[in-house]
This record gives sequence, C-alpha cells and structure tokens, in this order.
Amino acid sequence: TGFLIRPNGVIVTNAHVVQGALRITIITSGGDRFAARPLGGDGLADLAVLKIDAQDLPSVDLGDSDRLKLGETVVALGFALGLEGGPSVTSGIVSATGRTIRARGGGGARYEDMIQTDAAINPGNSGGPLVDLSGRVVGINTAGVPAGQGENIGFAIAINRARPVIEHAVENPEEPVAFLGVSTSDVTPEVAAARGLSVTEGAYVEEVVEGGPSEEAGLQVGDVIRSLAGEEVGDSNDVL
Repeated sequence: TGFLIRPNGVIVTNAHVVQGALRITIITSGGDRFAARPLGGDGLADLAVLKIDAQDLPSVDLGDSDRLKLGETVVALGFALGLEGGPSVTSGIVSATGRTIRARGGGGARYEDMIQTDAAINPGNSGGPLVDLSGRVVGINTAGVPAGQGENIGFAIAINRARPVIEHAVENPEEPVAFLGVSTSDVTPEVAAARGLSVTEGAYVEEVVEGGPSEEAGLQVGDVIRSLAGEEVGDSNDVL
C-alpha cells in the first residue's frame, strides 16, 4: 500500500514494499496504472518516496504526530492480506508513542519513534496511512509484532519522523541522504540512574552500524550523544 501526498504524483510507502524491485507499477483505487520511479527515502526508517507522471490527483494532508494523545482514535488503511475487492479500514486508539521496535524477519531492523496502535495492521497494510479523525495522515503503517510477542498491537512511523525524509526526496532527489550509522534511545533521569550515566538527557547509543561513519569516528554502544554539528542533543529525535 502507499498514498499520494502531492497532486503531481508523489507517493509515500515503506521501503520494504519496493526494495529490490526492477519495475514498480502503481495502481490507483480507481484502477488507473502508472509506472513509478523512486525519488528517495530512508531504508533504516523503512521509508520510500516514489513519483508517477500525473497531475491533479487526489492527495492526502499530513498531520502533526507530535500532537497525538494516548487514547486518541486513529484509522489504518491498506490492502490487508492482499485480499481482492479494494482497501480495508480498521480503527483503534493510540496506545503509545515514541516506541523503538525490532521488525520481524531475518534483518531485525530497529525502528525508532513509532506510534503503537491497536488498530489492526496486517501484511498488505504496510505503507498505508494511519489517519486521525480529521483524515490527516499521522503515521505510516509498517510493522506488526511477531506472533507470540503481543496481541492486537501494530506500529506506524510517526509522520513527523518521515516528513524531513519526504521533503528531502522531493526537493533534492539527486542529493545523497546523510547517514550517521547509529540507533539511539532517549536518556531520561530513570535511564541515567539505571545505567549509571552522568547525564540525564541526550541520545544513548544502542547500536553502531558496522563499517559506518559513527564506528569509524570511534562511537561505541553505551556512549551518549550530547551535541551534533554544534547543536545540543536533548533526546534521540535530535539525531534522526
């Protein structure tokens, strides 16, 4: 699943939906077919931005995921299980925000700043929008919890996490995307006390990508990032 964010054919979906594809064909809910090309994205965040050659298409509005409140009703759209007959819609509540999860599968990718919801998200929903009751996209459905680890829980990428990636892909499709090569979590007073840290805010380094720029610079698991490019780092969102 994917969704149009611009009338001129800009589409957002999950990276794993199109990863490895030699040809991408977009089929709209009205049955029209378009050849698509990738503009950009972020594989580590499971985001892909595509473009089709079209004009005056219906598109969705992006909301503000930072304003989501626990218990707020949301709606997940997508082609659940790939069933024929068009898209399906499920509803639920926001049960948590700012989650960090490992996706199912052999790669075990680690995704940060996720919205947790009990709206049913099944295979085929990936890349579809999670919307609030005003119809604004607040998340991108991406990963369910593997069987045996949880019940009635799904996850979506917070749209505010995705927005800079989308804007970069649209405005500078040929420009390389910056890559830090770390996964981080928030440092809070509770985390600092539990791990014996000398600071109570910042981004705690959970993983360092082998051969990445952070490893080459000497960053290690257990370090805390307090500034980046001269700017103070208050939590993990500041190093995304």
